[in-house]
Amino acid sequence: MTQIVLTPEQMHVVRQSNTQVRVCDPDGICLGTVDPRITPDFIAEMKKRAASPGPWYTSEQVESHLRILDEAWDREGPFDSTRMRELLREARVADKE
Repeated sequence: MTQIVLTPEQMHVVRQSNTQVRVCDPDGICLGTVDPRITPDFIAEMKKRAASPGPWYTSEQVESHLRILDEAWDREGPFDSTRMRELLREARVADKE
């Protein structure tokens, strides 16, 4: 993989920021962002979480589940956490089919 090494001055700008830093080409076109909050400790925590047994859901599944809950709320009116879990169980069964 190709890499670009930041100069000490550029790295200083990144470290001083409290938010993401946009990385742009000479024409000002954004090529990506660098998040100075991503530390080795943060990366280790994310690796630990990724190794957990789950369950795991894709963003599409999460959006689908939220849509199902929203539609049920509109159709049935307010419901409790028991009904929510029931609807989510049904959605997960449908995901597997």
